[in-house]
Amino acid sequence: MSADLENADPLLDRALGMDRRITRRDFLNGAALTIGAAAVPAGALHSGAQAAEPQNHSGYNPPVATGMRGSHPGSFEIAHSLRDGTFWKTAGKPIDTGEVYDLIVVGGGISGLSAAYFFRQRNGPDSRILILENHDDFGGHARRNEFHLGGKLQLLNGGTMLIDSPTAYSKEAAGLISTLGIDPVAFENKYPLHDLYRSLTLGPAIFFDKQTFGEDRLIAGAPSEWGESENPSAKAAQWLAFLNKTPLTDVAKRSILSLETGTIDYLPGLSSAEKKDKLSRISYKDFLLTIANVDSAVVSFYQTRTNGEWGVGIDAEPALDCWALGFPGFQGMSLDPGPAPRMSYSAAGYSTGGSPRFHFPDGNATIARLLVRELIPEAMPGHSVEDAVTSQVAYDRLDHPTNATRIRLNSTVVRAQNVAATKSSQEVIVTYAAAGKVSTARTQGCVLACWNMTIPYLCPGLPEKQKDALHYLVKVPLVYASVGLRNWTAFQKLGVHTVHAPGSYWNSFNLNWPVDIGAFTQ
Repeated sequence: MSADLENADPLLDRALGMDRRITRRDFLNGAALTIGAAAVPAGALHSGAQAAEPQNHSGYNPPVATGMRGSHPGSFEIAHSLRDGTFWKTAGKPIDTGEVYDLIVVGGGISGLSAAYFFRQRNGPDSRILILENHDDFGGHARRNEFHLGGKLQLLNGGTMLIDSPTAYSKEAAGLISTLGIDPVAFENKYPLHDLYRSLTLGPAIFFDKQTFGEDRLIAGAPSEWGESENPSAKAAQWLAFLNKTPLTDVAKRSILSLETGTIDYLPGLSSAEKKDKLSRISYKDFLLTIANVDSAVVSFYQTRTNGEWGVGIDAEPALDCWALGFPGFQGMSLDPGPAPRMSYSAAGYSTGGSPRFHFPDGNATIARLLVRELIPEAMPGHSVEDAVTSQVAYDRLDHPTNATRIRLNSTVVRAQNVAATKSSQEVIVTYAAAGKVSTARTQGCVLACWNMTIPYLCPGLPEKQKDALHYLVKVPLVYASVGLRNWTAFQKLGVHTVHAPGSYWNSFNLNWPVDIGAFTQ
């Protein structure tokens, strides 16, 4: 996203579009997939400074690193000191690199890479663009984990998992995906998530922990989207057989069975729109306890089911959201598919108004890699979507002085400030910290494709009302752990591929989604 910068004036505000109304749909699209790049003139960085960048060292390859890989140590300390008001006390005077760009993008995730792409599309391939990224890799939330086990490459998503959206893509987003060569529908048909685990008779399981449910018990064969029968009687029998193996009380078992297989209208006398409006104003936990009147022990069974989607439990998620994801309890309420009051997506799912979806072996990291190929072809070898999955990024080419577009990693922006502007020109000074030094570069334009909450610290001169609005969008942490297994036969012996543990800190784990594409095979 773009924003006005420190010491901005009303004329610059309007030039940046700050006077325009932002619709809820634009806000959500911007938060989920903001899309939007310039480089240096001759004599920018001297060779010594460039050589000091970690990304230019031999063997630099962040996806193979272990440990905390999202906001990893080294990526957040400077931002925290800026927030705490201590950074400038010891930072010293910034060094002027002499670099001048047409555009500087703060943030090298899909938003920032896309911003660079669209800027170059409008202003030409010779546009000089610098992308500054505080992490050790590009991609933002679209990160990639690599394991090389027994000489074979194994990939997992280290962040976002799927190409998907609850609403149809905008013309710009759909066009970009097409330009990158991604056709989710065709890929879903050509590279389906095949039935490997079903063919091995592996299914889902639920682990009941002693602290929450009275005893430790793993129960395989849990009903799921794969295993449930469409026949109501058969479905009820499946759930009853499963529940009878659990350490739950008889009252809790009956409540869950009713929720999962019953057709009760819990809000009789209300229209579909009225029901949706009410459900949008209460949590799923409140729906269970106060409307469905289930036993309180049932809440623990469902409490963490929303963690993987939203990072919070059912006590913090509207019941209407849970209906949209197919949670139980709504089968008999005759809720119409389609948009709901105060909601922007259709509850019938991706088939009516949502985007098509596809999962690359590394999640959306392949999208980021394809964007890098568009911006800096020499850094990302290959010519197809398929070969982008297995290509090795040439990290030492990302910030090469001969590039029109440059990506500089491990560089935390600490200030973006407008300087004196005339009617014919304007300039922004961007200050960033990297390798123990604070440096500045100049640009005609700047896109802040970073966390909204950090912008008030980068631009402290913004109006207080705008700062409050930028702080409003709070990130909820989702913690993934990717583990390379040399021997996975324990899963096969247990007959499971996924385990949900509703009372545990790690509330689920599963074998990797099996998808083969190009030269990559599971």
